[in-house]
Amino acid sequence: GEGLDGIIKYLMRYQNPDGGFHSLEPDLWSPHSNALATWTAINILREIPFDSLSPMVLKLFYYLEESFDQTTNRWKMLDPRHNDYPHAPWWTYREETPSFNPSASIAGFILKHSNPLGKAFKYANKVAREAIDYINDTEGPIEPHELRCLIEMMQDVSDLYGHYAPYKKAKNNIILHIDQALEKDTNLWFTSYSTKPTQLITSHPGLGSQIYFDLLVEELSVAIKNRNEQGVWSITWDWSKDYPEAYKDAKRQWEGIQALNYLRWMIQLGMVEKES
Repeated sequence: GEGLDGIIKYLMRYQNPDGGFHSLEPDLWSPHSNALATWTAINILREIPFDSLSPMVLKLFYYLEESFDQTTNRWKMLDPRHNDYPHAPWWTYREETPSFNPSASIAGFILKHSNPLGKAFKYANKVAREAIDYINDTEGPIEPHELRCLIEMMQDVSDLYGHYAPYKKAKNNIILHIDQALEKDTNLWFTSYSTKPTQLITSHPGLGSQIYFDLLVEELSVAIKNRNEQGVWSITWDWSKDYPEAYKDAKRQWEGIQALNYLRWMIQLGMVEKES
């Protein structure tokens, strides 16, 4: 009976009293609640059935309400306290340009699961409408991590915004953005930090999974040939120079996360049998 209860119990270990989450992103070890770890928790919840009125989830919504920055209409990604703990250089505190990473994704989750009369819902609605306009008005490429968050949001709000004209338009436009962002040269997928189909498409069936089905299958076939000695995938980024010990742990965690993600994809695409 571990199953889902086990996942929720384990997740609760990473929730602070303020309702936010910490330490779930291997590149950021701060014990303080932050948007990044909270978004990671949200993506774990998206994978499983959960009770949106459970104390853990209600506390999470409360944290998102309290930590929303109304001046930028975003959840802040960087926190000066990050600098006191092992972290990758890209999480070092600095002046940040407001981005939809991870705010769009957080907003989608709130709009799908929280009380429509709550403050969090009101903030999320603002963020999501702005994000939809951004998808429709942006010509050039969208940064891949930000694009992934926009895709997660688009999937969560499909019922709520189904009849909203800008949303319908954004459903087409987001496919064009995926097309711009994807690295089409399969030789680069495992030799450099490049954008692979599974980094943008979250599941099958999912946004873009039909259109890029062949490319997804190809990624998994190429992936199987590119495993390291341990039989998993090495990560293509490194911050060992700053925190050698912490990076060793983070690397191991990332390898586990990536292996699990590929296994999940292989099951979804029917490439391996799911054990009952």
